[in-house]
Amino acid sequence: MDPSAPSASSADEGLEPDETTSARGAGPATADHAASSRHGARSEEERSAVDAGTVLGADGPGEVRRSEDGWRERLGLRPRGAVVTAAAARNGWIATLLATLVATLTRFIDLGHPHSLMFDEIYYVKDAYALWHNGYESTWNEGSDALFAQGDFSGLTTQGSYVVHPEIGKWLIGLGGQIFGWDSSFGWRFMPALAGVLTVLLLCRLTMRLTRSPLLVGLAGLFLAIDGEAITESRIGLLDIFIGFFATLSVYCLVRDREWFRERLARNAARADGERRLRTWFRPWLLATGISLGLTCSIKWSGAYLLAAIGILVVCWDTTALRAAGRRSWALVGVLGRGAVDFLHLVPVAFAVYVAGWFGWFLHPAAYDRGWAQGLRAAGETVPRSWLPDALNDLLEYHLSMYHFHVTLDSTHPYMSQPIGWPVQWRPTSFYWPSDAEMAGAQCGSDRCIQAITSIGNIPVWWSALVALVVLIAFMVLRDRDWRAWAALIGYVGLYLPWFNYTHRTIFTFYTVAFVPFVVLCLTLVLGSAAGLLEPVPGTARAREEAEALEAGRLGEGRPAPRGAVSQYLGFGLNPSRSRLPASWTGVASWRVRSEGLWLTVIVLAAAILFAILWYPIWTGQTVSYDFWHWHMLLPSWM
Repeated sequence: MDPSAPSASSADEGLEPDETTSARGAGPATADHAASSRHGARSEEERSAVDAGTVLGADGPGEVRRSEDGWRERLGLRPRGAVVTAAAARNGWIATLLATLVATLTRFIDLGHPHSLMFDEIYYVKDAYALWHNGYESTWNEGSDALFAQGDFSGLTTQGSYVVHPEIGKWLIGLGGQIFGWDSSFGWRFMPALAGVLTVLLLCRLTMRLTRSPLLVGLAGLFLAIDGEAITESRIGLLDIFIGFFATLSVYCLVRDREWFRERLARNAARADGERRLRTWFRPWLLATGISLGLTCSIKWSGAYLLAAIGILVVCWDTTALRAAGRRSWALVGVLGRGAVDFLHLVPVAFAVYVAGWFGWFLHPAAYDRGWAQGLRAAGETVPRSWLPDALNDLLEYHLSMYHFHVTLDSTHPYMSQPIGWPVQWRPTSFYWPSDAEMAGAQCGSDRCIQAITSIGNIPVWWSALVALVVLIAFMVLRDRDWRAWAALIGYVGLYLPWFNYTHRTIFTFYTVAFVPFVVLCLTLVLGSAAGLLEPVPGTARAREEAEALEAGRLGEGRPAPRGAVSQYLGFGLNPSRSRLPASWTGVASWRVRSEGLWLTVIVLAAAILFAILWYPIWTGQTVSYDFWHWHMLLPSWM
């Protein structure tokens, strides 16, 4: 059984003995049949109620109350027995492991090239070394960059260095150096590469939980495994790949919490005293979300926007869940009551994780600005915020300085870009371009050889995802009210949109690696919907319409799946699906599969694979001719 799928046993957890018996019998239909035998003949209204997922109340045949599965449907959950089959669970893991294998190969092969500090590795890798050897970020003597790559670390001093990003990401980079040796470029890039691989694995499991389709699991994982932004930033000692990993982990935990909370809400609502207080003040998956968001913020401050976005989304989900469960004063309880619980699970937890991430700075008096308050006091000056402990006051003053740096950074850079162009990869970042002197003697079959590492995203993926984003909002969000779309949109809201507030400062396209998993998820959900691989969310209008059509015989095996006007015009809607893909791979019955959606998916996937093959040398710094490189610069802005 797939661990990402709720099991029947977990649904039974906490049931009273008399409830457990009926829940573990032949299913809801058996319970309804038993109720029918006890109460004899029913009115048409009562029969309709039972068919809709209700059972007769204990107070008499005239009163009807909803069964647990009925409440689950109202809350957008599948019935308790609707678990992923063993074959589908197995195939989901096969797809996950295959995509992870591709990610491993594209990220780890020749990871040590080039054996030099490139781009901002001159900051983060050296800071990582200082953290692991001095315990705090320290300054380096001039000329230390070239010496570092040669294994000479004598340029490190004991003077605290002014840095503008938290420590956790640099501790992680340094872990690879500690394992494989600091004279190894493979070592200082190992952890970013591992984070890139694990992000692919996490996205696969998130997709399985959202869609239950192994085919879509493999599609999402492969898209991310062969994306240029994800590959290049997994092969360099920068921080942003860790944001993508922890952000994906946060959303995975968030989806798990949504299921956890609604399962217990449905169980509680089905009880005879269903209006009693719901005892879910401790939510383990929401706590895990808070910890993961704290780690996201501990890489870069941009994670704070994701924390805010997820906090708002959780309150909205909880409030609508209470409304669906028929709770009294659901709006007030949701916004104030559940909102307070959600806040305590997220914000204080994330804040505590973030502060704890500065442990190296707290432990070493020589760290930058450590002892600031004590220095003011010794000089006879007034200490601002003197009510704070000196250590926290020092850290706060340091953060005010860091904030000023971030909001006023406006120095020009040849590869700076504006966020409006990020979804189309308008101005990618060049990480590595050695001089002609460094390339002297290189062999490439041409009189001019170059090596380039440029973070160009996989264009078929990114450009298709831009169209998919419009479709996702128009159809899955506005028309169908499909909550699964928010698993992708929250990445855009929390990790992309905030950058429009900083268009005045120096920013780069490579920041997109933080939300590229959500770009891929957006594309996967839309392609899956087009191919008929996404079943309607239980309890929605589309699910009810489909149930009525199935009962009336307008849908089902041997009949065409519902299609739009364009598909029907092209002839796709005239015949039943002839898909031979087994349900253990698609995750749905064969009659749901739409051949036009499968063809669209194949076209996008084939284009993405072809692009990855052709651009892989540009992503990994392989020796190529200048003409080869120039041919790959499709847009003038890439030059």
